[in-house]
Amino acid sequence: MNRFVKGNPLFCIGCRTCMVACVVAHRGNGIFTTDPESEDFYPRIHVVKTKTKTMTVQCHQCENAPCVKVCPVGALEKGTDSILMHEERCIGCKQCTMACPFGAIQMKSVADEGTVRVVANKCDLCANTEEGVPACVSHCPTDALTFYEIDSVQNAVDKKNLQTALNAWAVKEGQV
Repeated sequence: MNRFVKGNPLFCIGCRTCMVACVVAHRGNGIFTTDPESEDFYPRIHVVKTKTKTMTVQCHQCENAPCVKVCPVGALEKGTDSILMHEERCIGCKQCTMACPFGAIQMKSVADEGTVRVVANKCDLCANTEEGVPACVSHCPTDALTFYEIDSVQNAVDKKNLQTALNAWAVKEGQV
């Protein structure tokens, strides 16, 4: 089972701290050493706002990922617990952006030996950072983002199973 990040629209205030944390985590330099005028801003999580709601959009790390299936060069592949992106293989065809049902894959420009290439950009759960959990989750000021690992998903299912059983017993015993 894949790990993933899930947003809660009831807690999201649309501050975009998650987006900044994501970019800083993948640059490797701190937020105070980042020059916003000279560096591109390509977060792997996005905040969508309407007049009344805010919500994050990020890769769901799908078990049967349509983006993986349509990638003609294997730039996206199923890893042991997430969907992996191999930027060096990406040809910028945008098939993954069209296949993603959540709109979680964006395109970005990268410098490559004197030229600029366009490649896919998606959440990697901060796999190559030192923090241990995705930066968006650890920096969200309202705890609107939750990082689910295999054990936490099973714990949630177990709690729901127990609650279902308790409700059924209460009905049977006339307590409801």
